[in-house]
Amino acid sequence: MVMRMVHVDTATEWRGGQVLLYRLLRDLHAAGEEVWLAAPQAGRLWSEVDFLGSRRIPIPPGWSMRAALRIRRVHPDVVIAHTSHAHGSCLVLKAPLVVHRWVDFRPSGGLKYRMPDAWIACSDAIVTLLEGAGARNIHRVYGGSDPLPEMEPASDGPDVLAVGALVHHKGHDVLDQALHRLPDVDAAVAGPGEGVFSRLRVLGEREDIPALLHRARVFVQPSRTEGLGMAVVEAMQAGVPVVASAVGGIPEVLGDTGILVPPEDPVALSTAIAQALEGNHPPLQRAKERADELFSTVAMVQGARAVYSSVAGARST
Repeated sequence: MVMRMVHVDTATEWRGGQVLLYRLLRDLHAAGEEVWLAAPQAGRLWSEVDFLGSRRIPIPPGWSMRAALRIRRVHPDVVIAHTSHAHGSCLVLKAPLVVHRWVDFRPSGGLKYRMPDAWIACSDAIVTLLEGAGARNIHRVYGGSDPLPEMEPASDGPDVLAVGALVHHKGHDVLDQALHRLPDVDAAVAGPGEGVFSRLRVLGEREDIPALLHRARVFVQPSRTEGLGMAVVEAMQAGVPVVASAVGGIPEVLGDTGILVPPEDPVALSTAIAQALEGNHPPLQRAKERADELFSTVAMVQGARAVYSSVAGARST
C-alpha cells in the first residue's frame, strides 16, 4: 500500500540533517511512495527536491501554526518531523507523527517527547538521550551515505582535513589548538560559516568533499557533540584514516577502525593525528567495509520506511 507521507523541515540551512532528508525523499519517491515535503522556500532543500513538483508545501522557518494548517490539507497517512520546530508544529495534527532525531543535544523532556507515535534516532547514543526525556517507541536507524563519486584529488586540499559547519559544537577551535603542537602539518576545514584560526585553514563550503578526501592523509572530527558523524562515514568510504572525538554516535560509526580521543583535549588530539600521519592506524579496508555495511543510504531508507509504515498502519486499525 502506498503511503502519503509529509516530511517537515523548518530550517533554511543545508547541513547533515538536510542532506540525509534529501536522500530519504529521493529514494522513497523513486520507490513509488507518495512523498511530500513541507519546508521553507528559502532553503536549499526546497530547490534540491524539485523532482517532487507540486508535492512541496511552502512553510515559514521555525515554529508555525500555519505550517500545520497547510500540512493538514494534504490529509497525510503519516507526518515525519525532522527538526525540533517541525516536531512542535506537527503536534496539533491528528495524523500519526514520527520524529527523526539527528542531533545529540540533550532534550529538555516533558509531554512534547511523549506525544509522537514513534521516534527514529540516528544512533544508539541518541536512543539513550531520548529515553531519558521520556520518549517512547524509539527505533535506531543509522544515517546513510551514497557511494562517493570519483574525483581527482583537490589541488588546494590539506594533509589533515576536517569537514563540518563552523559552529562551536564541531570543535574546530580544539583542532586549531592541537595544530600548534604539529607546526609542519597543513590542516584545513571545509564547511559553511565563518571562523578565524591561527593554524587551521578555512576552505568555506565545498561541493567537492570527495576530492578533498582523496587528497587528505588524515581526517579529523574534533566534535564536542555529534549525533552520528556522516562526515566520518564518508572519510571511511574514501579510505582516509580517521581521528575523532569519542562523543555521541561517533564510537558507533568507527568501532575499532579509527582512533578515538577525548573531546576538548588538544594534546590527545595532536598525538593521535601524529600517530595517524605516521601510518599507525587500523587497516583502512576494514573501515571501508564497515561504512558500506552499516551506513548505506539503502539501509537507512529501508529502516525508516518500516517505521513510517508501522505507525501509519497502527493508526488505521
